[in-house]
Amino acid sequence: MKMLKSLVRTLMSALYLWTRVYFFWVRLLFWLLNSLRPRGRLPKPNEPLILMSASEAARQLRRREITSVELIEAYIARIEEVNPYLNAVVVKNYEQALALARQADAQFEGFDIGDDGEVRGLEEKPYLGVPFTLKDCMEVQGLICTAGIINRRELRSESDATVVARMRAAGGIPLVITNVSEVCMWWESNNRIYGRTKNPYDSRRIVGGSSGGEAALIAAAGSVWGIGSDIGGSIRLPAFFNGLFGLKPTPGLVPDEGCIPYPHGYQKVMHSPGPICRYAEDLKPMLRILAGPTVTEYKLRLDEPVDFRRVKLFYMEGLRTPAAVSLDDDMRGALKKAVRFFETRYDLLGHRLDLPLAHYALQFFLSSIDNPDAPKFSEQMLNRQGTVNAWKELVQWPIGRSQHTLPALLLAALERIAPFDQEHKRKLFSLRDILIRELHELLGDNGVLVFPAFPTVAPFHNEPVLTPFNFIYTGLWNALGMPVVSCPMGLNGGRVPVGVQIVAAPGNDRLLIAAAMELENGFGGWHVPS
Repeated sequence: MKMLKSLVRTLMSALYLWTRVYFFWVRLLFWLLNSLRPRGRLPKPNEPLILMSASEAARQLRRREITSVELIEAYIARIEEVNPYLNAVVVKNYEQALALARQADAQFEGFDIGDDGEVRGLEEKPYLGVPFTLKDCMEVQGLICTAGIINRRELRSESDATVVARMRAAGGIPLVITNVSEVCMWWESNNRIYGRTKNPYDSRRIVGGSSGGEAALIAAAGSVWGIGSDIGGSIRLPAFFNGLFGLKPTPGLVPDEGCIPYPHGYQKVMHSPGPICRYAEDLKPMLRILAGPTVTEYKLRLDEPVDFRRVKLFYMEGLRTPAAVSLDDDMRGALKKAVRFFETRYDLLGHRLDLPLAHYALQFFLSSIDNPDAPKFSEQMLNRQGTVNAWKELVQWPIGRSQHTLPALLLAALERIAPFDQEHKRKLFSLRDILIRELHELLGDNGVLVFPAFPTVAPFHNEPVLTPFNFIYTGLWNALGMPVVSCPMGLNGGRVPVGVQIVAAPGNDRLLIAAAMELENGFGGWHVPS
């Protein structure tokens, strides 16, 4: 038995070293292929109306310093300016948005102004007249919602998703819908209906997925905040690649009715809609709106101040797995800067962790998301109106005759190969649940864990096909059911974003939001793409 264990360790070490060589050559190849290509340059945003937070815009609207029509028109102009560079917007709701803006302005005129200079009587609609955007998997009544699925390209939604209805109830105005990956199950936003979205900081690089179009538009100042959804990093990866704040809330806090595809079983623990914001101060109000009455039910205490001098600070320098690229210098540097910031500012001592079970991240994710009762991915690719013959489509793909993207076809082909039998899954679930309990006990109600946002900065287009499991830096936390926020930490020498994730125990979203605001103060938050 000892000899067998020794042999397994030797083989795993050899596999790890081999994959380091493989990843080195993949990254070098894509760097060489892109080194002579232009990176693109966005027009600089100059309109002050689009350079304020959603919360500040709402304040100025209540003071009648600006009008909703002016605000909406400013964002429409910016979208029309940057979308040719990005290909982020897939559905435009301009006419209805302007009509709702005129109604909002009329409502403001119909109420008195209080002693503080703000309109009174609109407490139920704190964001009246403020536009928001959303990814193409949230249903908006009367608008097309595809989730990147070719069979849905002409389907209009009959009602609003719950999160959309709640944003409307708070006074928000849906302005546009943004691009996603096919079936929202890949971490580059590209599909055969609308094409590929480009990164506003470097057009040669990906925007992430599946909320990639949303993050790209917000980073380019074409929107100030938007609704994403996250089952493996689909909020946090795009937020990181585009230099924004992205929050995956506590599981169950934000309803997912009206999201396509709809999660089943344990997938509902892994999946959550949530906010993507340019400014950290907008995370809390948007979470409050999206969560609705469950904010009280979950006892989130969102308005309770966080005293960071009493917060337990932990950090972990990535994952040791043969499936993912090793943490690079830019990302390690961002992690250390974040830890030093909290240590210095609040006289804390950061505790470095190496959680052995965390290195099973990929196994935990794949076993957790696998649900035999859920529709097959190959069925979802056709909106459950048939089943894609993945192997046939893979033969047709190189000659341009497939209606599907390569990552989707590979996922459909591989889903028939069960990676784990039921006994193996039970063992993995047992280990996963041990790690969950360990983290809950470690973090408690006053602990945060600083973790890399990703092993590298945003990869080049198509690179994820050859490094498919790098997403596990975010996917781990979905499998564990933890709330997480992605925070920008400035730009590297190549002028692309670096960042970190902050993890807390369930129900402690307020710690994450407070940490995001601290890091924004320390490192400047969103930087204008240049």
